[in-house]
Amino acid sequence: MSVLFIVLILAPLTSQAISLRGANYLFTTDILEILDSDFQLEFEYVLNSNWSFTMRAGYYRHLEDSEAVYANNKRHWEIGARYRFYPIDTPPNLLFLGIGFDNRPQDNTITPTAEIGFQVPLRPIVFSVVGFGGFEWHFKNAPANRWVTGVELRAGICF
Repeated sequence: MSVLFIVLILAPLTSQAISLRGANYLFTTDILEILDSDFQLEFEYVLNSNWSFTMRAGYYRHLEDSEAVYANNKRHWEIGARYRFYPIDTPPNLLFLGIGFDNRPQDNTITPTAEIGFQVPLRPIVFSVVGFGGFEWHFKNAPANRWVTGVELRAGICF
């Protein structure tokens, strides 16, 4: 009887406790940017068993991938989007590869980006580390185009 109890009751609870539970919606922000007085909110939506779609909006004092600040310490908006592919597990668990863009309309820039990251959703909290790289294109009245790279340390909620 005790063997039956262990197999039917305790074994499923144990395996469920150690596996990562999925989430359909995630809201995160970059902790490193907050420490730098920049703000960003990202929303991620799980599309299917391998893909998710991410939208982000930010309000920045600093130029992208730079310590330089905007003139008169003014802030500029940024919007962006990503598609993320999860090759190991279902979204939003573990390793992901992403492609997308960032756009700062006031700077007349668009930055196609690629990213690689690792995400752990511990419902209701989620943590992730993301490395990204992209090429910032300037369209009008701006300095030369340039490569941008960086690391994001994100935290937020998921459900």
